[in-house]
Amino acid sequence: MRFNQRKLQSLAIFERHGPLNPPVWAARAAFYPFRSAFSYLLRLHRFGLLCRSRDARGRLLYSLSARGRKRLNWLRMHS
Repeated sequence: MRFNQRKLQSLAIFERHGPLNPPVWAARAAFYPFRSAFSYLLRLHRFGLLCRSRDARGRLLYSLSARGRKRLNWLRMHS
């Protein structure tokens, strides 16, 4: 993928589907290997683009943050 194309795709999936856990996000994004999704989403969280929480069963959930929404709009304008 081109530079920032994966980020655009990733943030758009969260915008469309809401909170997702890493394996579900990886399946929707065709991100392989699936276990790499944990580190990629953690990186986006550290950039402030995703919020991180846990569901009732204790599984990680990521969702789009306000900063992530701004970055998504910027990426759409510049791609």
